Formats: sequence, structure tokens, C-alpha cells
Amino acid sequence: MLTSLSELTVDLGALRHNYLALRRFCAPGVRLMAVVKADAYGHGLLPVARTLAAAGADYLGVATLEEGLALREAGLTLPVALLLGVEPEQAAAAVAADLEVVLYRRDVAQALDAAARAQGKRARVHLKADTGMGRLGLLYPEVLPFLEMLAGLPGLEVLGLASHLAAADEEDPVYTRRQLKEFQELLAAARARGFALPLSHLANSAALVAFPEAHFALVRPGIMLYGSRVAPWLPTPELKPVMHFRTRVLQRKRLPPGSGISYGSTYVTPDWCELAVLPVGYANGLSRQLSNRGQVLVQGRRVPIRGRVCMNLIMVEVTGLAGVQEGDTVTLLGADGGELISGDELAAWAGTISYEVFCNLGAANPRHYLPA
Repeated sequence: MLTSLSELTVDLGALRHNYLALRRFCAPGVRLMAVVKADAYGHGLLPVARTLAAAGADYLGVATLEEGLALREAGLTLPVALLLGVEPEQAAAAVAADLEVVLYRRDVAQALDAAARAQGKRARVHLKADTGMGRLGLLYPEVLPFLEMLAGLPGLEVLGLASHLAAADEEDPVYTRRQLKEFQELLAAARARGFALPLSHLANSAALVAFPEAHFALVRPGIMLYGSRVAPWLPTPELKPVMHFRTRVLQRKRLPPGSGISYGSTYVTPDWCELAVLPVGYANGLSRQLSNRGQVLVQGRRVPIRGRVCMNLIMVEVTGLAGVQEGDTVTLLGADGGELISGDELAAWAGTISYEVFCNLGAANPRHYLPA
């Protein structure tokens, strides 16, 4: 029985299971950076980071300085990489907290060097190359000159070359292999010039399981830690859902034929309809795209959403289900009996990806944790 109108639960035991399942794909000696950026994809930065650290993660990856500082203030001492890098004015704080910075700008490199020398340290950095993502990073012709520039900054320790794969979760491997080839060429050319780059990394979740040749010294799984398979054709281990979202029936009612449901009457009952009204909506992170498309679980059976998703309410049809009562538990994400609504399935109905589903639900609802 739920203690509130709705409840979002994060199963830290499932998170630990997923971490160990992914670790088994890594060759001995390959380190694993657990990506916990964006509040651990909506699952909660500190509980997730603590669980993964206890399970054996070698590194934590976050987006911003603020996230990195939160980990340090919570007492986590693992290496932490700031995947978006920092601005020059943030360099001193990053160095003071022993946070590693993904680097792709000259002004930031100079600021980190100055801050490190002022503090009697060396700032640890990862050089970001854009091998085809079209996002952050230096282009191919820029990488070696940038490395030469970094060699003149004694306050920096360049740990490795990093890049990001754009299509490792797609069935056609051609683009990923092209990116991998460019990364390997850059790495070989840099090492030929005397840059060791011992901790270079490229593999995301999909590449971790599908492209072992992309593992290098460090891998960076993210979404699979949280239970999403990414793509059905990948050789994914058995993953457990980590986030669960449940609510309760607020009202049950019986509508006659010809009744419009919700704003705009986008669904009109063709016959007598048993309806359950649920106290969740887009204010709780449910996409409005679920209108007349999504499903929920009632009594372990799938039932459809009828009409438009409202700010705080949705309506589902329970015609044919006996004994549905006000106060009964309804599952929007997770398992009930033998049925499961996964983040990937919820995302497909909403025309998005599970990353967005988890981030939205986690940001909009108080979280409760099941221990690891």
C-alpha cells in the first residue's frame, strides 16, 4: 500500500546488480567509470554514487563542477571526471577538490595550470576529441597541436584521450567503426610523439557490450546501469529496472457511450466504460505524448490511458477488470505480477528515450530508496 498519492522508488540492489553485470563485459585491468551526471539520470546523485562506489566502481563521471563538489562534500574519494569541463573561473575550485577535468579549450587549460601551480598540485585532465559526435571536443587536425601546447603547461597531467560515440547503439556498425578508427589513429600519433595518455577512453554503455575493441583503459557506462537495454540487437546482460513509479486510484466511475474524456474530448467512449482516475500527470514528469497511447498496470494487467494527460491527472480504462477500487495501487513504471512496463517502453510511447523518462520522473517526484 502506498503511503502517498504516488511514489517513485529507486532500487539500489538492482543498480548494484546492473553494475556487476556490466563489469563482467570488461577485460581484466579495464577500469569502469560509472556515469552519474544529471542527478544520476534522475535516480539521485548521492545514493547512486555511494552504491556504485561500494560495488567497486573505479571512477565517477558527472557533468558539472557543482556535481563533482557535491560528491566530495559527501565524502566520496573516488576519481571524479567533469565531463563538460569547467569555465576558467571554476578552475581553482576543481583543482582544490581533486576533480579531473575533460579539456578542449586553451583558456581553461591555462587557468587549470595556473590554479594547480598556485596550489602546489598538478591538475589531472582528459583531452576531448570530436571523432564524429559533432559536439564537444577538438577536431582531428587540432588534437596534436593542442597536446603540444599542453606539454608547455607544467601544472597539468594529461591522463588520456577521450571521445564519444554517436551511433554505438545502432544496428549498422559502420559509423562507430569509423569513429573508432579515427580515435585509434589519434592515440597512436600522440603516443608516437611521446604522449603516454595511459587512461584513454571511448566506450559508452552500448560500446561496452558490443565493441570490446573500444574499451581501451576505461569504459563509461551510463544508461545500462539504470536498467535500460539501449537496443534489442545488442548482447546485453540481464538488467534489472532500477526506477519504479506507482500511484493509486483516486476515483472509479462508469461512463455511458458517447462520453468525452479529458481536455478536447480526444477520446469518446464507444460503449459503457469503466474508468479509473489517477493523481499523476505532466507535473509528475509524465509526457503529454502518452495521451491515448500509453498504458499502465492495474491488477497486473495492462490498461490504456484514455484522453489527454493533464497536469495532475490521467484517466485509464479498466473495463473488464473486476474489483478495481479507489485506493488500489497502479504501476506506471516497473513490474506488477508478471507484467513489466520498462523505461524503454514508456519512452517509445512518448516518442523519446529512457534517459529523458528517468530524468523527468526523478526531477518531479520525491524518491524513496530500497537498499543495496
